[in-house]
Amino acid sequence: MKKFFAMENLLKGGYYNIPKVIADNEKSSCEKTALMAKILRHFYEKVYFAKGDVLLDGRIYTCFRGELIVNQVELAAHFKTDRRQWNRLMAEFASENIIRTEQLRGVSRIILVGYDAIVCKRSAQFRLANGGDKVAAEAAPKAKKAATEALSKEGIYPEHNVKGCDIPKIEIGTKKISNELNK
Repeated sequence: MKKFFAMENLLKGGYYNIPKVIADNEKSSCEKTALMAKILRHFYEKVYFAKGDVLLDGRIYTCFRGELIVNQVELAAHFKTDRRQWNRLMAEFASENIIRTEQLRGVSRIILVGYDAIVCKRSAQFRLANGGDKVAAEAAPKAKKAATEALSKEGIYPEHNVKGCDIPKIEIGTKKISNELNK
C-alpha cells in the first residue's frame, strides 16, 4: 500500500500559495464572503505557476504565470450561482483590483493581480518588462507597520470588514460579570 503523506510525496507534490485571508473567510457566516473566498481559492489552486498551454474546447491557449483560462459559464455552474450573480462577483473582484479578465474565443483569461508579489517571486517576464529586480523593488509599495490602534475593543481589525457584510459589535454586560465574580 502506497503512503500518501510520506515526506517524499509531500516534497514532490507541489503546493498552493493562498493568502491567509481567503482561507479565513471560507468559513464566514456571511454567505457572500464565504462564496467569494471559495472562488478565489479555486483561482489560486488552478492558476499557472509558469508559462504553459491550455487545451479548452478544442483550442490551445498560452497561459502565463498568474493566469488561468476558464469557461465562466461552467465556473458559475460549479459554484452554484446564476450568470448574473457570477458577473457581479467578477466585477467586484475586478473593481477591488484582485483580478483582471480578458475575453477570448468562448473562454476567459483570468489574471490574478499581484500574483508574483503574493507568491514572493518575480517572474523573468516581469523583471524584463520592469527593468530588473532593483527597479521593481524600488517601485513596489513599502509595507506599513501595523498600528496597535487598529485593534478595536472587540478584537476585530477594521480591514477584516468585508464590503456587504456587517459585523455586529459585541456588548458585554460588565455589571453582570462583576456581580457574578463578587458572589
